[in-house]
Amino acid sequence: MDNRLTKRRLSDFLAYEWILMIVVAVAAIIVLELAYTMAATRLSTGQQFKYYLDETLYSFDASDKSVYDLLGVETGKNGKTFSYDVLSVETEKLTSSYNVLTVRLSVQEGDAIFTSSVENEGETVRIKSIADEFPVYDLEDLLVRAENYLKPFTVNGEVYNENDYDETKIRDYFDARMKGDKRFRTEAEKEEGRKNEVGRIMKLAGEVKDFKTLLSVDEEKGLFYRYTKYEQMSAQNPDDENYKAAYEREKAERENRIYGINMGALTYATDRTDKKPVSEYLKIANTDSAQNVVLVLFDFGKYQPDLQFECISFLNTLVREFSDILG
Repeated sequence: MDNRLTKRRLSDFLAYEWILMIVVAVAAIIVLELAYTMAATRLSTGQQFKYYLDETLYSFDASDKSVYDLLGVETGKNGKTFSYDVLSVETEKLTSSYNVLTVRLSVQEGDAIFTSSVENEGETVRIKSIADEFPVYDLEDLLVRAENYLKPFTVNGEVYNENDYDETKIRDYFDARMKGDKRFRTEAEKEEGRKNEVGRIMKLAGEVKDFKTLLSVDEEKGLFYRYTKYEQMSAQNPDDENYKAAYEREKAERENRIYGINMGALTYATDRTDKKPVSEYLKIANTDSAQNVVLVLFDFGKYQPDLQFECISFLNTLVREFSDILG
């Protein structure tokens, strides 16, 4: 039998089989893409830090000053704000025509939001809606959780005493936490990671100490936004017994909690040339003021048990930039 490949035979084959060849080629590309995607290392919830500018805030353009610029982001390293294990930092401006917050948070994509506390008669207050609908941190509870997280790394449980931290405990914890992480395969990479982990914990200890100082600020300064969860939702749905019961439960157990920081209350002495006015970075739409801008932190601690406290560093950085509360 003559099986030689000739130009005529090749031409005849291509004339009738070109569709099959295209299908095979496309299938091969899809298989390779799936293999690459499955083999790639995906960032965990905690390794991605994202904050939102709500629809109620002024839309800054590329030439305006950005909160992002204040963070000193050096992902993968011990940066100004975040630890080495935060590998991505992003921001997104939400719009009223297509507010994707519910979708984003359904997959834990978000750590903080700048929103509004403006109260106009007959209108929904945006920050109350966020507190009612999404898991947000009560900042005093966040402090307690951070303290409890740090205690196992100490000798005597003195989380505010830097000399009480046991480096061996931190290094051992790193080995357990990062087991199987592809970033740390060689002993040299693991040793570098252990050093970074010690840096992460010690930095967090300092940030938690400053956070405690922040929460001790006199109420007269108006720094804290307090609210009883489900109050607005219950008022808007007076016939819904579930909302009513949830609100009554919150009133009995968690009334008047701190769910946000009033950014407009961050001020500094007039001789401090190293500080920045909040209104140059954050303000309510159609105004030139940062009054009623509130920073809220989302609670996804169960998805990111080790990196949930990066939001404390985020908050502290902005307090340092916009006020003299922390020095």
